[in-house]
Amino acid sequence: MGISQHAETSEGSESHCYFKKNSFSLGIGLPYSLKLDVAGINARFYYNIGEAICFGPEFSYFNNGHEEVMDVDFVGHYIFETPWVGLFPLAGVNYTLEKSNHRTLNAVGVVFGAGLHRNFGKVSLFGEYAHVESKLPDDFITLGLFYNFK
Repeated sequence: MGISQHAETSEGSESHCYFKKNSFSLGIGLPYSLKLDVAGINARFYYNIGEAICFGPEFSYFNNGHEEVMDVDFVGHYIFETPWVGLFPLAGVNYTLEKSNHRTLNAVGVVFGAGLHRNFGKVSLFGEYAHVESKLPDDFITLGLFYNFK
């Protein structure tokens, strides 16, 4: 009887860093490109395969008046619990498209980095650093929020 009560309590409680197994998270963020020296917009959709593992696509858009950059990533995270936040490394693949008045360039590469987030019920605040390694390298700092739904 004690075991079933414990299972119900942990199942019904909200974690400060984990996401519910087999749930989805939709996020929006404000990324900053260190290469372009401009802020952009980011959207992401993750599937939370387990409480500590999630993966999915991300899209970022930047425009500094001279160049337009679109980044598409497919990344995975593994969340490590701390008393205050969830910490995660991130790794995945990247596709970058850069357009200017005189040229269009694209490249496929890898993306890796790390971040942290804190859950407040179904809403989570996050911050992360990511590096893209390709013919078009860049570094990004992103702040944003997730909404988790099942």
